[in-house]
Parts: sequence; structure tokens; C-alpha cells
Amino acid sequence: MRTKNLSFQLEQTMPSIFLLQGAFAGLVAGLVYTAAICLRNPPFMFIEAIFISPFFLVLGSVAGVIKSIIMWLPYRLTRIQVHPVTRVAITSICTGAGALLLALKFGYGFESPSDTAAWVLTMLLGGLPTAVLVGSSVKPWELFTFGSIAVGDSRTGGRVGSRSVAATVATLPLRFLSLIALGVWILACACRFHPVARMIGPFVAFPFIYLLCTTYVTFRSPHRVLLLVSGILLNLPVGVVTYFAFKIKPASYFYTEAFPYVFVIGSAFLLAWVIFLVARLTAPTQRLIRETGFSHVEHHCLGARFIEWQERHAS
Repeated sequence: MRTKNLSFQLEQTMPSIFLLQGAFAGLVAGLVYTAAICLRNPPFMFIEAIFISPFFLVLGSVAGVIKSIIMWLPYRLTRIQVHPVTRVAITSICTGAGALLLALKFGYGFESPSDTAAWVLTMLLGGLPTAVLVGSSVKPWELFTFGSIAVGDSRTGGRVGSRSVAATVATLPLRFLSLIALGVWILACACRFHPVARMIGPFVAFPFIYLLCTTYVTFRSPHRVLLLVSGILLNLPVGVVTYFAFKIKPASYFYTEAFPYVFVIGSAFLLAWVIFLVARLTAPTQRLIRETGFSHVEHHCLGARFIEWQERHAS
């Protein structure tokens, strides 16, 4: 019997799913590599980071696909399935060892052991998304789905989803806006703040937490009441900052050139949140399909039919 803990389980239901997982993980790796370059070469202009990031995102995606094939081949040839932790450990060790060998053979620009260690650590961190995602139960196409929202029904794990096209479309702006903003904010922090110790503070911490929470609730939202309350609390500081960015005029002593951008970005998030909340609070929902492949209602119907079949067979 198959369990959800086995690796490379999804290609049984959809061929080559590991390629999509590798490409998606490669995008995350590309962001890691871009941020590493910004930290490695201070001061690095933010606009330069934005321009070079597409190159590393594409390169990371291609590398992720290649790495996913390399990870999939042993399973394809041997049919040996390993525990996810074992898979991640083996892949990470191989990535770190490969980075170290490249550094020892071609790393002429590394002036000290710390440079070599930084290179190996960067490659290891960039390789972790591929190691974790390829062969996992993560489905990349769920980026374009409604997600789930918590309810008080223990029979389905307390979560329901929606097949409403309008609700799904209304969810996507906030999801992708927060994902893109999270990546941009990471690059901005990597370019702007040196040393890393200066990055610790409310100015950096709140946007990061806000974007993480915003991204999470678009996939797995809490109960409707809690979602509404948390949405208001999260966006209250954003609303205040956006309001003052609009009200402070260029002639004011406190005015800076960043205020128009703050106003536009804050307004975009507030509008996306409003659309998202309306969709989540009003969308028709249904029980999610269980991991066994059947919903509670379907399972009950099949069980009832089986009992009817037994009764007919006994008679």
C-alpha cells in the first residue's frame, strides 16, 4: 500500500510532474543566487538586482529541471523509494560536495577559506528547494487554485475548498502580488542593508512577516471570522502608511521621493485584500477530497452501495 511519505509518488497520477516541481524550485533557487550576489558585492544597486534577476530565475529553472531528472533516474531504474528526509539529505550532500569540488578546481577568485565556505553554503541553500520539492506532494499548479479555508467540520480535517471560477480568480491577484513583492523585498534588503545585522528591525521585519502571512492565507485561510479579523489587523498599519504617503505633500519637511511608490504599492495591496476577503467570505465551498481519493460524501455513498450489494447477494 502506498503512503504519502514515499518519494516520487505523483508521476503515477500525472507523468513528468517532477519536471514542474524542478522548474518551480529552480525559480526559488534563482532568487537565492541573486540575493547572494547582492550580498557578495556591496554596495549593489537595487535596479541592477532587478535586471539580473530574470537571468538567474531562468537559469535556476533550467538547472532545477535538469536536477529533477537526475533525482528521478535512480528511482526509474531501480524502483527504490526512499523517505523524503533521506532524499533531501542525499541530494543536499551531493550538491554541497559538487559545489566544493568546483570551488577547489576552478575557484581561483576565492581569496580565503571563508569565500569557499560562502560559495558552498550558497549553492547548498539554492539546491534545497529542489531537494525538498522534487518528488514531494507539492503540486505547482496549486498556485492557480482557490486553496482552502478552515471550517468546523472534523470529518474533512476542518477545511473546505471552492470550485467557483470567480472566487479563484479573485484570490490570484493577492497571491501573486505578495509572492512577487516578497521576492523584490528580499532583493531590496540584500542590496540595501550591510552588514546583515542591520537588517534586524521593524522596518524590515514587518513587511517580511506581512508578505509571508498574506501569501499563506491565500493558500490556507483560517476560519472566516478569524480571516476577517486578521486581515484587518494586518492591513491597518499598511492603511495608515498609505494614507500618510498620500496626504504628505512635496513641500512638507517629511516628504521623500519614495512616498508616491509607497502609496501605489500600499493601495494595490489594500485593493487586492478587499477583493480577496470578499471572495473568501462569500464563495460557495465544498468538502475537500481526502488523501484516499474520496470525499466524505463519496465514501459514504460507496459504502452504502457496497452494503446494498451484499444484501442483494445474500438474498
